[in-house]
Amino acid sequence: MYYVCRITGAIALLALAAAAWFSITFARADAEFGRHTPESVARAIQLMPRNTEYLAFHALQLDYEGEDSTPVLERIAVLNPLSSAPRIRLGLAAETRGDFATAERWLLDAARVDHQFEPRWTLANYYFRRENAGQFWKWIRLALELSYGDRRPAFDLCWRISSDAAEILDRAIPDRHDVVSAYLSYVAVEHHIPAVLPGARKLASFHDPKDLPLLYAACDALLESGDEAAVELWTLTGRPAPYGVINGDFADPPLNHGFDWRLPDPGGVTFVNLPAPPALRISMSGKQPESCDLLVQIMRLKAGARYVLQWEARTQALPAISGLEWRLENERAAIVSSDDWRGGQASFVAHSHFPRLVLAYQRPSGEPRADGFLELRHVSIRESDR
Repeated sequence: MYYVCRITGAIALLALAAAAWFSITFARADAEFGRHTPESVARAIQLMPRNTEYLAFHALQLDYEGEDSTPVLERIAVLNPLSSAPRIRLGLAAETRGDFATAERWLLDAARVDHQFEPRWTLANYYFRRENAGQFWKWIRLALELSYGDRRPAFDLCWRISSDAAEILDRAIPDRHDVVSAYLSYVAVEHHIPAVLPGARKLASFHDPKDLPLLYAACDALLESGDEAAVELWTLTGRPAPYGVINGDFADPPLNHGFDWRLPDPGGVTFVNLPAPPALRISMSGKQPESCDLLVQIMRLKAGARYVLQWEARTQALPAISGLEWRLENERAAIVSSDDWRGGQASFVAHSHFPRLVLAYQRPSGEPRADGFLELRHVSIRESDR
């Protein structure tokens, strides 16, 4: 028992001594490394030759000095077999040298040991530069499956390698709600119009009500381009196929998107939806611009057909010549001031599938700016038989 205790004590003393030596050595090495000079980093590596942090910084110093860091990075890769960072650096360095076989080997090895975003994104960029479309589509999709934050650079690459909206959607965009949402927003903002409806279909398939604002915005992008696909996209929001005036009784607040009413908000104007019977009150404070649009609706009509626009309106505190008028194609129809509800109508020919119906205000000559309100209801349109 005596000898066992002595042996145990000796082992414990050796362990303490080793721990003390390691602590002292690490402290010395860390102090040298903290100076960040080539000489001090070299001394730190001499003291702790397996410290990959020191080695990685030394490799950066070599790169900065224009020297070859490959042996150092290869040592780091051996010491840390699950780290993608040295493998990515080795791959990119080999690509810079024109050694594409070595570059590809190291980058693929990085993706093998690390299944996160960075190695996949690096490979997608590598194959983009090598104009290898087949491998690019594989790795950009794998990268987007793990993507986060700003995905615009990834989408930009897709559109630089192909202008085929169907190919990009099928080969690059994974069935992840946040990725599909980001992609639809991207193609709408960037005016990749052929991609908007397919992207909207894919997003609508998730049946998430929170996507409605984005679907409405995408519909706006199609309407601005005069694209008939706006009709189908409108129905993807759960609304009936549009034709003529939508929400002409103002039973619902104007949506400000798509085929519903839009409120340009020129300043000095307020809008109130009135209940039972429903109507829209447009109040002008006298501080609105002398000429401005108050209401706009993009309608779906038959190009070349003749139509009759009808409405009911009443006003308060507006002069006889109110300065209010409907504008549609090249036709204009004044709204007459009246304390009681009064009907009006105007005839016109639709010159496009998506004409804009505008309620405008123009200060009449010799009159101050309007300070009162207009109420509207029963705005409708019908095809004329004449």
